[in-house]
Amino acid sequence: MIKLLPGIEIEEVPIEKKYRNITTALVKRIKHLYDAIYERYGDDGLNLIEEVSRNYGLEIAERAKHRIEQPDIKSVALFIIKVFNNIRGNGEVTEFSEDKVIIRVYECPYPFDKPEVCEAHTAMERTLVETLGENLKYNIPKSIPDGDPYCDHVIEYTKSTKD
Repeated sequence: MIKLLPGIEIEEVPIEKKYRNITTALVKRIKHLYDAIYERYGDDGLNLIEEVSRNYGLEIAERAKHRIEQPDIKSVALFIIKVFNNIRGNGEVTEFSEDKVIIRVYECPYPFDKPEVCEAHTAMERTLVETLGENLKYNIPKSIPDGDPYCDHVIEYTKSTKD
């Protein structure tokens, strides 16, 4: 905290409001940075965003390994839901079975409007799922940037596991 001189005061903001405001500002900033990188560098910029996102996913996975009960779909999906909840995830779980979990998000917190930027960014989530889980994959078959009314984040076992 910045200490003020005696006699100078500013309004104290409740922690929940600070968190909400800061999170909103940071995700918008990320979106603007990604858009600028993509606009200036094209596919090379997308590759950079994806690489950074994938590396960050690996960092998170390394720290999270001890928090995941098992490398199964349930444990990994619950961890991903916690990640989503940290950035104001507005959505619901529409399927939670032994083979598949679908997390439906109705509003992109970033808010991405370019599908290719969204895909590069979500390399973090894909990396988390595929690193923390055994034989799990992550994809987004429906997405707001693609024109769908919501994003479906799907976690499921790879086909080779179920054959």
